[in-house]
Amino acid sequence: MDPSLYKETQTSRGLTYRYYHAPARAGRPTLLLCHGFPSTAHDWRRLAPRLQERGYGVVAPDMLGFGGTAKPTDPAAYVPSAMSRDLADVLDAAGIDKVVAIGHDWGAKAVSRLANWFPERIIAAAFLAVPYISVTPPINFEVFLEMQRKELGFETFGYWLFYSEPDADAILQAHLDAFVSLAWPHDPELWRTRFAPVGALKRSLLEDFTGPLPAYVSPADKTAFVETFRRNGFTAPTCWYKVMTSGMSACDDEQIPYERRLPPQSAPLFFGGAKNDYICLAQTGYAVFGSEVFKEYSVTTKEYDADHWLILSTADEIARDLDAWIEGTVLKTSRL
Repeated sequence: MDPSLYKETQTSRGLTYRYYHAPARAGRPTLLLCHGFPSTAHDWRRLAPRLQERGYGVVAPDMLGFGGTAKPTDPAAYVPSAMSRDLADVLDAAGIDKVVAIGHDWGAKAVSRLANWFPERIIAAAFLAVPYISVTPPINFEVFLEMQRKELGFETFGYWLFYSEPDADAILQAHLDAFVSLAWPHDPELWRTRFAPVGALKRSLLEDFTGPLPAYVSPADKTAFVETFRRNGFTAPTCWYKVMTSGMSACDDEQIPYERRLPPQSAPLFFGGAKNDYICLAQTGYAVFGSEVFKEYSVTTKEYDADHWLILSTADEIARDLDAWIEGTVLKTSRL
């Protein structure tokens, strides 16, 4: 991604956002790429160029709390309604009216809520690894974990409790090499035992567990990550979890008008499931988009033989599939 294409803007609530913007060729839509945790817009470094080669415009912000974007440490700053407004402001700054919104990991939540709060800005939406995140009533997080245990037989989001602890930043900073090994394991099944269950991630960090990295993470990738998060810390990024475990996010979602609690039906949807993701289970995504509420939608699903970080490991395949979906479905049903 060309460093000269990064820009900055200040949103209507006074927060600075850094974003990458490559303009579209005539007649091609712009794609809004929203990354997750623990990442920056740099996570799109393999996918964005392939999409730009096909003529698509790209707007890829460092999401709130990450990279060159503002880093408030109050979880209340991360409620979805406010961050959706931020994204709309970034699009305004880039001079973009409507986008195909694409989210990976927590970026899928950002895309979900942008579709709820600003449906007029969405031509279509794609969700990678994580599906559309439904609007649900507030629930105690411990109760939610118990529901997971009963439904799946194990916890997939137990680590959210660690990220919500006040000393999480200090522990992550002190054991950053271990965290890299755990966040990007060579064997994705490691997440079942050393990451996902309650207490497992913290215990693994304190043990300074290390292991090999997958082929798609180079030594330079690791160095860039360590330097970025050593400099910026994790206090702001972990607010994405604190706003969930505290119930603030669900309470904020209650403000969404009933008629906007799903994406606009006119917007085609795409879900890319990661076969070897043992936290964001592909089967959950298929169940979401196969449910009754989406029966009248145009939904395209693909499965990738990849772990959670499919945007790094299978960028060629995803770029081809997104291009085919946009050409074959989105552009035939939407007006730019």
